[in-house]
Amino acid sequence: MAQVAALLVATSSGRALANEISAQNAYTYLLGGADGVPKVLLGVNGQPVLNHWLAAIGQCSRLSPLEKRVFILCNENNVEEVRSWAADPRLSAGGFPPENVMSNGAVDSLGLAADVATFLATAPAGVSGGSLLVAEADTLCGPGFSVARAVEHTVMRGKDTIMFMAAPEGMTLEGEAVVILEEPDKAAETSSQRVAGLDPAPGGVADGAVLTAVLAPVAVLRPEALERVAAAAAAGTSSPSPTLGGLVAALQPGHVAHPPVYAMPLDCFFRLSDLYHLTLSSNFYAFYAKEKAGYKGDAAKALEAARRLQQLHEARTAAGGSAAAGVRLMAERKAARPPEPCVDSELRQLYGEFYDSWNRGDRHHDLAAMAGRGITGASVLLGGSGGSGHSGGGVKAGSAMPLRFADASTRRHAPKEQHPVFTTTSNIYGAKAPNQVDMPLAYTAASQHFTNTFPVPAPKNTGLVTAATKSKVHKTLDDF
Repeated sequence: MAQVAALLVATSSGRALANEISAQNAYTYLLGGADGVPKVLLGVNGQPVLNHWLAAIGQCSRLSPLEKRVFILCNENNVEEVRSWAADPRLSAGGFPPENVMSNGAVDSLGLAADVATFLATAPAGVSGGSLLVAEADTLCGPGFSVARAVEHTVMRGKDTIMFMAAPEGMTLEGEAVVILEEPDKAAETSSQRVAGLDPAPGGVADGAVLTAVLAPVAVLRPEALERVAAAAAAGTSSPSPTLGGLVAALQPGHVAHPPVYAMPLDCFFRLSDLYHLTLSSNFYAFYAKEKAGYKGDAAKALEAARRLQQLHEARTAAGGSAAAGVRLMAERKAARPPEPCVDSELRQLYGEFYDSWNRGDRHHDLAAMAGRGITGASVLLGGSGGSGHSGGGVKAGSAMPLRFADASTRRHAPKEQHPVFTTTSNIYGAKAPNQVDMPLAYTAASQHFTNTFPVPAPKNTGLVTAATKSKVHKTLDDF
């Protein structure tokens, strides 16, 4: 079996995210530690982010055992917190060897290429000479993601492999890298595409009429490519960016002088780099859990119906006032979109629906906000400390942690107007700002969702007598 190792790069500092959270006074309970916000330990869908990556890696037999094949590279500010997470088997889903948690010797990322070169210089002897899976640990690749496809592609075909996502319409491309495929028209029909080039600094927004392949935060590189990455880092020509785009750009994919690079699709991925993407990720997982549980409230149903009616009205107006022509126009617009390359069509459809509502301004899916940190045992995204983990559907209806408990800083006191003579102390107590440590770690909604399946028997007694006498002696004494 070919030798493959995995490196989860967690060197990107959380100070910028912490400053943004402090400035907006939102999700302040995430703050803590020397790194500001330990992004790789944020709780998502019941598990820290690192647990999601270990679950994705655990499905690949070529990366087992984890003790010899999987490593985490941190910075000096978050390495101790990650080692604490690794040493506790309850938090790290069975435990992770703390000696496999390494540091780049700096307080921030040196650039992803330089971080990989630092790891290769200090990696165990068993890792050198083989292929390496490189992943940005402060990102998520959606529910049920597995790295096995990319690893097998690299091993069986002997090609460097990156992954891409078909950008949904309206996605901001700033901060991402766009993969240029040789045959984009056939991307939905093939499992992999040869890369013709890479745009490391695109701008604007994605157009739904054409395929825009956004580079995903996962790549599997062969030893030859790793040598070129290390050489670029040593020469100082590599990008200082902590994202995978700078590293892949250093490989110059599509250049005739270098080996070909292939790209494989995935359904979705999320970044945790700033407050916008943090909220986006949190909203998606809440939306995904609701859809998988089949729970949709009356307000959500009414909003969906109203938007469909608005779309039909706009299409009808554009078609000249005919309802039938408006329906045909909507169908033609949908058919004009190119097929999207994906792995799980159901997940991709849910992601598309979510992003469409996100672009319209919906933020109501995020019932519990982004969770407390996994290392504290606090309540995590979608409520409760016993979430369903990497591939689960998330929380069931009615058990989500309310925002007033998940983030105490969101509470706003609304004093009630009282009688000038008969006043109470409710406004005095209500003006006191709550503290996050006073909030509950778990929550069970009093919505009685769990009793919906129980039969409701008829009342046994409809009179005013509320006691049932059992004694025969007392029955003879009763004079009702």
